[in-house]
Amino acid sequence: MLSKGFLELARKLVAANTVSSEGTRQAADLLQTLWEHAGLAVRRQVVDGVHVNLAGGPGGGAAGAGGVLLVTHLDTVPPGPLDKWQTDPWTLTERDGFLYGLGCADVKLDALCKAEAARRLQGHKTRRPFWLLGTFGEEVGLRGARHFVASELFRQIAPSQVLCGEPSELQIISAHKGYAVVRCAIRDRKARTVGSEGPGIEQLEFSGKAAHSSTPHLGENAILKALAWVKSSGSPVVAARGGSGTNVVPASCLLEVPAPRERGQPEPAATRFLPPRAPQPNLWRALATASALEELWQRSLPSGSDARFDPAGAVGGLNVLESGEDAVVLQLDARLLPTHDPDALSVGYFFPAGQTNHVWSDEASRRTPRMNRNNLLALAQAAEQAGFDSLFIADNWSGHQRAAEIGGHQAPAFHAPMLAMGIFAVTDHIGVITTFHTTHHKPAHVARMGAALDAFSEGRWGWNAVTGHAEYLGDPDRFRQA
Repeated sequence: MLSKGFLELARKLVAANTVSSEGTRQAADLLQTLWEHAGLAVRRQVVDGVHVNLAGGPGGGAAGAGGVLLVTHLDTVPPGPLDKWQTDPWTLTERDGFLYGLGCADVKLDALCKAEAARRLQGHKTRRPFWLLGTFGEEVGLRGARHFVASELFRQIAPSQVLCGEPSELQIISAHKGYAVVRCAIRDRKARTVGSEGPGIEQLEFSGKAAHSSTPHLGENAILKALAWVKSSGSPVVAARGGSGTNVVPASCLLEVPAPRERGQPEPAATRFLPPRAPQPNLWRALATASALEELWQRSLPSGSDARFDPAGAVGGLNVLESGEDAVVLQLDARLLPTHDPDALSVGYFFPAGQTNHVWSDEASRRTPRMNRNNLLALAQAAEQAGFDSLFIADNWSGHQRAAEIGGHQAPAFHAPMLAMGIFAVTDHIGVITTFHTTHHKPAHVARMGAALDAFSEGRWGWNAVTGHAEYLGDPDRFRQA
């Protein structure tokens, strides 16, 4: 049974708004008094006035390096849509033996438990010292912990063991997944403007279920529902907003579309009408691209499993999406296994070498620009600006035009390695991978052109070695040549 004094402190701590962007000063002020009452000397590290790391110790009547550092992060994720809560997130609520409030489990009450343990140990001698540490910015990249580790105070404490409080069902967790975040801005420079005269704007709300992004299977991603509706309806979209934090599965996503709207699936959970406004760019293509990037992100996650984790493999998702004046901005995250290299995550774009009739809708066919110099170079620059790591340019050799059409080849197409040279001239860091056929080019030709591309681009060129179709060489010869 929790004491009334503990519950009162818990109410004050939960009532302190320590969402990562707001800082941890309120929580640090409360805990400093408790730690000092437990006999711990307290030191503060303050960044930008509101972001506070709080260190207390040494405890246990011992001193020197090699002690135990007990860490609690004091910040929380945003509460998300308040109407999805059954209680006020900043008011501690006791119901059926459980405590509800933002940060109860993750992980404010952990700090109170440690403060109480330190109080009870006051006057007792331990073999090694212990320290308490409350950090800021854990939910947004371990900012407080990184600041602390880089400080002289950490070198003075020099702990031999570090235990971090997290909601692990009282199980000791000895490993943690890595974390990667990608922020991408999608700009449709040729988006058509759409008006909302007459009925005005209809706002569509798509509802999901919030969960920590490390366990996306426990939630429902509202952004993905909204993007599915966008693609199925074909309706113009003038604004979009969803998600509360990169590490939270979004519980809500809003779309604003000119009324009357087209029908799509899934149906929105709620709608309301807004007044007409001045013509705005149609975000449909940018949002369709966001959906494609999310699918690509899922396919890019490295394989493998580790039974210490649930889920056992890498997971990721599109958890924040927001439209602005000139772009749709999205944030994707990935939870990687300890054996995965986050720098190995690479996002590539299958770049067109020429016009193609194999597009997926009449609308796309009408809007696909001619693949001339200006459009191709602008597309490459846009891919670099959006954050792609590389472009892949296929090349096609076929006996005649009809064979190219049957095979779905792009025709007429630019010679991929020569197109790469033009792209290198107008970009700075994106890689370009081109097909270079060994059937139709002699080794010396391939070597010289490849060396020129590699030198001119300062190492940004990659070679996709292709031997051509079986109509030119039999399979044994093709494989031997490759």
